[in-house]
Amino acid sequence: MSSRLILITGANRGIGFATLQALSLKSPTDNFILACRQKEKGFEAVEQLRDFGIQSEIDVLEVDVTCDYSLISLAEKVKTKYGKLDVLINNAGVGLFHDSFSEMRSTYNRTLDTNVTSVAMTIEVLSPLLRRSSRGQIINVSSARSSLELSSSGKLPPTKAIAYSLSKTALNMLTVEYAKIPENKDLIIQTVSPGHCKTAFNNYRGTKDPLDGAKVIVALLHSDTSMFGNGFWQMEEGEDVPVKIPW
Repeated sequence: MSSRLILITGANRGIGFATLQALSLKSPTDNFILACRQKEKGFEAVEQLRDFGIQSEIDVLEVDVTCDYSLISLAEKVKTKYGKLDVLINNAGVGLFHDSFSEMRSTYNRTLDTNVTSVAMTIEVLSPLLRRSSRGQIINVSSARSSLELSSSGKLPPTKAIAYSLSKTALNMLTVEYAKIPENKDLIIQTVSPGHCKTAFNNYRGTKDPLDGAKVIVALLHSDTSMFGNGFWQMEEGEDVPVKIPW
């Protein structure tokens, strides 16, 4: 497989950072765009990756996915410099809690704006560049919490982050609907559940190392498309290949 251009949002820390690290270790010849809200944080992340021995080409681009102008600017920069995009990994997201009724609306609105609407806007501005790729691929980072089947069956315990779970369920539907768009018929559009990883996102209370959480993304990007097409995927401990999660 020839080298690809892979853009990861929110890649300066957490799952996004681990994903870039894992992918660059798997295929050092791929080129990466580390997209994050503050360029300085992006450069710090690149320095850390270099300390880990990562040699891949990494371009740092600033983007606030909740800002339309910022997204348009990102797309223009990618188009001008590279002409196309092979992989988009929508990782940027928030997990917010509210302590009172007065905070509830803003918590839900911000969560849905960042985790759903902003992902749709990101796909919208970058999909024309993805369609120029011989194997354009979109991976949306979701959560097992988004599965209606798992949640309604009692296999998952109750959550205090209802807004977060709701947003990831909506993200799954977004994935399904974007895959139906005729212009996207040649794109692979997937969601993944990295699992409960130890990141600043959850105050490091997770049970998995972020690199383990990134394994499902690595597997999907380096697999035969006939094996793992559009769908919702995860890889738990002991699993060698991605396994489908019920929507």
